[in-house]
Amino acid sequence: MKMKYLKLKQWLILSLMSALGFGACKSHKSVVEPQMEEKIEEIEERSEIRLMYGVPTMDYRVRGKVIDENGKPVSGVKLNMLEPGIEATADTVYGDQENVKKYLQNTSVTSDEDGRFEVSFQGVPQEEVRVLARDVDGSANGQFKNQLLNIKVDESSVDKKEAKGWNRGSFKKEVTIKLERK
Repeated sequence: MKMKYLKLKQWLILSLMSALGFGACKSHKSVVEPQMEEKIEEIEERSEIRLMYGVPTMDYRVRGKVIDENGKPVSGVKLNMLEPGIEATADTVYGDQENVKKYLQNTSVTSDEDGRFEVSFQGVPQEEVRVLARDVDGSANGQFKNQLLNIKVDESSVDKKEAKGWNRGSFKKEVTIKLERK
């Protein structure tokens, strides 16, 4: 009777885990063999299940300065680090117009009076990150062309001290973005 109860309990847990996507997860303890039915009382009930479910991630941080052709700092420039899967050119971010607008508003930072900025996000490990610089303040400090900067993620720029579990570390880069006048 206890064996049937244990099998039913295991089947219910397995069904629930499969429905939630935990099909490949498994306990670190062995399953009770059918020939051990008479010793079931001596076997410890499984109480700990180790699960590791997720996708590798990395922290990305790009900081720097926005300058014009003469090396003077440019303030009021909106900067976004574009996450993987977002298609863009310097002047267009593709996708549903409402969602693109919300994304750009919610993830942007603005360069300060010294042209300094810092953008960051956490995402899957990738070979390249993209920073979109947009002049949105009109003629307040001059008019500049938008720029899409591609930054190579090389192993020497990844700090693996914080790497643990699914986190693969952090990428940090200092850049200077030189904008051209329109």
